[in-house]
Amino acid sequence: MVQAQSIAAIVAAHAMGNALLLHSTLFPLLEANSLAMGHMDPSDIIGHPFPLHQLCKFVAFSLVWNLLVALACRMILITKSQTQNDGHQSGVVHVILMIWLYTVLIHLIIILCGIHPTIFPVHTLVSALYLAFNMLLPVLIFMPVNLTQPQYSHHHDSIVKEVPYKVKAVSNYLFGPPLTKEQPKKQHIHEQQKNQNRIQHIHQYAALGTAIGMGACAILRILDHGMQIQRYPIPIIVGATWGRCGGVLLGA
Repeated sequence: MVQAQSIAAIVAAHAMGNALLLHSTLFPLLEANSLAMGHMDPSDIIGHPFPLHQLCKFVAFSLVWNLLVALACRMILITKSQTQNDGHQSGVVHVILMIWLYTVLIHLIIILCGIHPTIFPVHTLVSALYLAFNMLLPVLIFMPVNLTQPQYSHHHDSIVKEVPYKVKAVSNYLFGPPLTKEQPKKQHIHEQQKNQNRIQHIHQYAALGTAIGMGACAILRILDHGMQIQRYPIPIIVGATWGRCGGVLLGA
């Protein structure tokens, strides 16, 4: 059984790694752009989105970091499964489908929050992919597999049929109640349930921190100071990254 403390350390390292990438790759670009656009009116600076190629470069670095973390986690789970079965198994195809589905959902949520769908749509899509990857990948790696399988499923069921159930299960896991509130009679089962609830607690705080961070930084768009961090979609990226770090630290 993978202990909650170990998963907390992995999730924290994952979040902090993205924060380091943010400060080492994105912020120097913002500083350089600030010097180049210093002669412009603040409203014009805010009206210009962050260059798409620079945004994609940062997101690509983040995806590489995510894949490295996923590979390390998979190696840990394989080592653990040699002696016991924890039920933490997610197929690559399922993970990819889930991330892309949540990318679309987050994209729609960003639009519902006030971003016009025809204004910088690629910026919005790339930002949604960044959020979905960073929020879901640790969850899908460590989430118990029995929670994402339909109760009456068959091996011949297509992946497409299972995906809606998995989306609902992951949403409940991130934003719903604890996995179980019952007290089993056997002590070892009780310890396993407590461990799973702690892991869920960590992921929920991380997701909540991501949402709060995005909301807090979105206020920057209202201000007319001409700061580079106000350029779309930097408030989304920065808010989600910082907020996730804070949520992970609180949850751990």
